[in-house]
Amino acid sequence: MIRTLALTVALLLVATALVAESTRIELTLTGGELPRDTRVIRVRQGDDVTVRWTTDRPLTIHLHGYDIERALTPGTPVEMRFTARATGRFAIETHAHGAKKEQTVGYLEVHPR
Repeated sequence: MIRTLALTVALLLVATALVAESTRIELTLTGGELPRDTRVIRVRQGDDVTVRWTTDRPLTIHLHGYDIERALTPGTPVEMRFTARATGRFAIETHAHGAKKEQTVGYLEVHPR
């Protein structure tokens, strides 16, 4: 009986650790750049991630590896939602309107559970 109870508790602890989390991140691009302390987003594989972007100039933001792109306009927050399935480090780039040059502004790091 005690052995069964201990096994059940252990399995519940493991199952709880494997549950995906919802992660909400607010990021603001100023002059086409992120503040230094927000340039790396760290999440766990399986997490449901929502990144809410704001900007002071028109830009397009692109998350490589997940191939998600959103047009940003000043004064209008835009959300980027995804499930962090692929692990690794993925560049986040901006494309200025009318320009073909890409600029890496940060990274998404997805760590295995």
